Amino acid sequence: MRIEEIIRTDELVSEAKEKPFVYTFILVAAVVLAYFSVTMPENGNIGFAMTFVSILVAVMGLKGVIWPKKHYVYKPTREKIVRKEYYFDMSQIEAVKKCVAVGNSKHCMDMIESLPQDGATSLRVIVYATKSGSYLKSQIQKYIPYEYVPY
Repeated sequence: MRIEEIIRTDELVSEAKEKPFVYTFILVAAVVLAYFSVTMPENGNIGFAMTFVSILVAVMGLKGVIWPKKHYVYKPTREKIVRKEYYFDMSQIEAVKKCVAVGNSKHCMDMIESLPQDGATSLRVIVYATKSGSYLKSQIQKYIPYEYVPY
């Protein structure tokens, strides 16, 4: 079972939507830009370019307001859970297993980050954790051609 499915079924984790403040600001900026493009005197090329840019910016803003990004929240502390990926060489599998087996999340994160990471993609560790370390779930995944599978 993939780690995302494990987290989704965890009773202490809920899924929340991002607040669209930035996208609302982008949408307002698009409206202001469109207003200036319409009121621009006699210069058709600049007015057309500003209209085109305002439409693109408005689409970006609408996308963020209508379909905001989702993230996981640890219910007891109301903290956001952040996803991190680490890549290692297969020769370090035993050290990685020791790190993941540690129960204390702060110590586990310190151990994983202290291991030498590799550009090779044969071994991946996915970690979902809060900043304070109150919640941590991790999974080792091995690369089998064309996809990663839980190890």
